[in-house]
Amino acid sequence: MDGALRPSLLLLLLFLQPNGSGRAEAGAMELSRILGDSVTFPLGIPAEQLRTVSWTVNATRSLVAVEAGNPPNVIVLDTSYKGRVRVPESNSLQITSLRMEDTGTYSAQISTATDPSNSHVSGSSNPNHRHFLLRVYKPVPEPTVLCDPVTCVSETCNYNLSCTVRDGGDNVTYSWTHTAGGAVVANESILHISLSPRDAHLAVTCTAQNPVSNSSTTASAKDLCAAPTPVSASSLSYCHVKGIVLLLVLGALSAGIITVHVLPGRERRRD
Repeated sequence: MDGALRPSLLLLLLFLQPNGSGRAEAGAMELSRILGDSVTFPLGIPAEQLRTVSWTVNATRSLVAVEAGNPPNVIVLDTSYKGRVRVPESNSLQITSLRMEDTGTYSAQISTATDPSNSHVSGSSNPNHRHFLLRVYKPVPEPTVLCDPVTCVSETCNYNLSCTVRDGGDNVTYSWTHTAGGAVVANESILHISLSPRDAHLAVTCTAQNPVSNSSTTASAKDLCAAPTPVSASSLSYCHVKGIVLLLVLGALSAGIITVHVLPGRERRRD
């Protein structure tokens, strides 16, 4: 719990200020958590060997100063973490009620009983370090599946389905499962599937996921798409019929013009 600043903690805060680089550390342990969950950064050092730990965020913000004890003396330096920070018996750092803005690199500078000087501030030039890269994600909402216009030739209909999520955050990926036969081509959020009309009722499922959660929607192509009635490849289309009717009308007009104007003129010349 929080306590008064002891001399060792005061010196720790004075000498261990963030360096301001703000860069993610190479080799950091990566942790992914869902919004509102909690995370624990393990130090991997026996509690009895710890003296002090200084935690920073993104190398630019001082977060917590810890002096070993029973219980440990904990000073929360960043007010946005007030009430959300715990230091268990292992002296690891735990953050609860995670927020999206908690995403970042957390670094610990550690002084142990085995350090040559037993303290950061008494001349130890190579303190122990631990680095953790935390990513906080929103839970993936239920995806929406939409259908593009359907084209049907002979006994096969081609369906183009698209899967999307609203406000799903970053790193959302998509996958498809289906019980239908026929040709299937999946490209992330887009599914191209060819089905006979009798198979259009079979289920298709889109699953959207990020590193910490997933959600699915299941429906049939028949329910999602307003498929036109399949026609035979040899059948006449509406455009073909319209063209034939137009040709017939033009032919009739031409015959009328010839009958009214051309033929009477020829008869007069013969007379």
